[in-house]
Amino acid sequence: MLRASQAVRLGLRAASRNPELSFAKALVDQGGNLLAILPLALGAVLLAAVARGEVLRAAAAALRAILALRWPVLGGITAALVIAFAGSMLFWAGAVPLLAADAELDRRPPPGNFVVLLSRGAARTIVAGAFGWGLAVLFTLACEAAAVFGIPAALLRPSALLFAAFGLLIAVAVTGTFLLDALARLTIVRAAAFGDPGSAAFGKAASLLGARLGAAMLITVVFVVLELIVGSAAAGVTGVLSGATFFNPPAELLALAPRAAIGLAAAAVFGWLEVARMGAFAALAADAEGLIAPEAPPEPPPIAELVVEALPVED
Repeated sequence: MLRASQAVRLGLRAASRNPELSFAKALVDQGGNLLAILPLALGAVLLAAVARGEVLRAAAAALRAILALRWPVLGGITAALVIAFAGSMLFWAGAVPLLAADAELDRRPPPGNFVVLLSRGAARTIVAGAFGWGLAVLFTLACEAAAVFGIPAALLRPSALLFAAFGLLIAVAVTGTFLLDALARLTIVRAAAFGDPGSAAFGKAASLLGARLGAAMLITVVFVVLELIVGSAAAGVTGVLSGATFFNPPAELLALAPRAAIGLAAAAVFGWLEVARMGAFAALAADAEGLIAPEAPPEPPPIAELVVEALPVED
């Protein structure tokens, strides 16, 4: 049985042997972020163009523009999120089989198969991703709704029972988020790498998660910690630049290039970690199917070598 540490090592090795997947994942993520911000930026430009003249007249025009733009901006954000989700699922439809093959063969798969795998598994990967991530999003919204209703009650009528319930809600939210994230990733792996339909992929992923719960949670925790380290390092370097250029417009202008470089480097590292995490889950699923040969135990040293090492050493 493949251990969690071995799965993490296989995932990191697969991501390192296929660096183009990490850069492609970074581009997909950055493109999705830009698409999500674009409707807000366009709305802000329209508000700036409308809010002119006297203060009261500008405020009234801005208020009318906000009321008129709220639904178009919300629709634009929704469309951007759908496009970003579809792009991410299409990427995993071609990348996950390559990662699973890398873990199984212990070498880089032959080039030129990404588009073929994408065309064959796009539909079922999107359906499986909708199953997995949809459940995760619904769980997150339910926890946020419970927190919204629970925080005012805890502040207005504080009691030990309410604080205990709030702590239990936080624990359930964190644990459930980790579990559903692992379930969604295993669902995508089953659909993209093993060709299961959406509902069958979700059921087999849930069965695998129940059988290898400890390994799946350990993989998730390891990569979350690594991403926190990368995010903290990037934020720290960006904070140093911001502190050095505070209230200095020329320095702020010169610091745009280093900030952009730090952002791109962090996005590439995050993409590498995401590909490695999916590779670790692909290795876990491949091991459950018996596709990964167990590592041979190290050979014991010869008896003569043990005897020589046990002899006393003269001063």
